[in-house]
Amino acid sequence: MDDVNYNEHPDRERFERKWLATLMRDQIQQGIYVASSSGRYLGRMNRGWPDPDADATLQALKEAVAAYRRLSPAERRLSRTLTDADRLKWEQDAFKKPTGTLDLRISSRGYAFPGMTTFDQRHPKFYHLDRLWFKPSEWRGWLPAKLTPGAKTSVTGPLFNRIVLLSHMQAGQSAWWESHIRGGSMESEVVAVQNNKVSLRITAHYDMRADSEWCRDTYKGRLLALADYDTKEARFTKFELAMLGTHRVGRMMENIHVGSPEQQIAAYATLNPLANSSDRMIPQNWKYGYQLRWAQSP
Repeated sequence: MDDVNYNEHPDRERFERKWLATLMRDQIQQGIYVASSSGRYLGRMNRGWPDPDADATLQALKEAVAAYRRLSPAERRLSRTLTDADRLKWEQDAFKKPTGTLDLRISSRGYAFPGMTTFDQRHPKFYHLDRLWFKPSEWRGWLPAKLTPGAKTSVTGPLFNRIVLLSHMQAGQSAWWESHIRGGSMESEVVAVQNNKVSLRITAHYDMRADSEWCRDTYKGRLLALADYDTKEARFTKFELAMLGTHRVGRMMENIHVGSPEQQIAAYATLNPLANSSDRMIPQNWKYGYQLRWAQSP
């Protein structure tokens, strides 16, 4: 959650909210902080902008550790035991991954472009990490009717458009609509069958042009995915996706962009290795890109 979410949360009496507000004197701001569990503020670690200063950050950490060591044990530790009742409740808590969901960890990074600086998140120094989910009623669309070598199927709907409508193929987010996909297609082909393992080759290309008040961007790119599907377990045991294309910002904004509006972007997705109860990351655009109703059925 970001600082805006915390500042606007209506439950101001919940312990989590009160602890954080007291720590930051009711001025909750984004950043990296060090604090004791008792709520003693020990420092803000962010140093350097837009490029982080590693040496200054290390010095700030050393000062925070020294301040912590000066505290007595009673000053360091929270005097009460926390329970789930102390935790703030968020709207996204109701967004759960349906059973059998194909859970992909997707990352993207841009190539160098003329005039770039680290003020702009499109700079190659930065990468973007997210989750890309497809529930069973969706991912079955990649399986041809007959799982025999050479069998093919044309793919439409979320399997084709989710990756681009949710801006996984670019730096940042754009307000893409389905009507902005002016051309392109996706096809899935069985390339090999060995016992229970069906190997698929998925290809796609995209031609996008937005013309709304909120987005004037364009994008052209291609996608290739290699996947293994286990017919006995009814799940993918391998899924590797690569995507390369050119994104062009339609309306440059001086508080966001620097340099050329055009940039090549590479994206890569694979089975999420953290797909268990300890992984609490959900798709960034869960609310509008998926919606709660999506998560309520497989």
